[in-house]
Amino acid sequence: MKNIIMSIAGTLMLLGSAVTAQSKVGYVDSQKLLGSLKETQAVQTQMQAEQEKMYAQFQYLQDSLANSQEDYVKNVKDNPLLKDGAKKAIEKGIQELAYLVQSSQQKFQEELYAKQQELMKPILDKIKKAVDNVRKAEGLDIMLDSAYGIILASDTKLDLTQKTIDELVKMATEKDSGTKK
Repeated sequence: MKNIIMSIAGTLMLLGSAVTAQSKVGYVDSQKLLGSLKETQAVQTQMQAEQEKMYAQFQYLQDSLANSQEDYVKNVKDNPLLKDGAKKAIEKGIQELAYLVQSSQQKFQEELYAKQQELMKPILDKIKKAVDNVRKAEGLDIMLDSAYGIILASDTKLDLTQKTIDELVKMATEKDSGTKK
């Protein structure tokens, strides 16, 4: 495993050298860019509210299942007055409720992911545009993202995060004042 990682790191360094020799490269920290925008905080707040709402719905389903299972054990399972057919119908209902709980959890996670993608798209588009504006202004061919450990080593003068944040501010100011570049 260690050999594989070293091989990959070596290959990335060679590729990085080849790309740098042919192209002008800069990088930004996308997490810092996201953190610099008020919209990101608003999306996080909205996502937290959505998550809490869905959690409450999911908790209700889980509580219903737990109560049904508890009632079954207390009142149905060993009750000699109930016929086997009635017991089986109740068991089937509990199984269906358990399936509903399980599928609801997956559905809620998918809905949260889709909502996050929907809310983040305009922000990510704005960041992408600002990064591209800075890339063009700096005469660069490639912009990398340092937030995910892609860059193993670099000269800090290639870090264009602050210039991109300044570009985001400029874009917001232009939008607010109604002017466009």
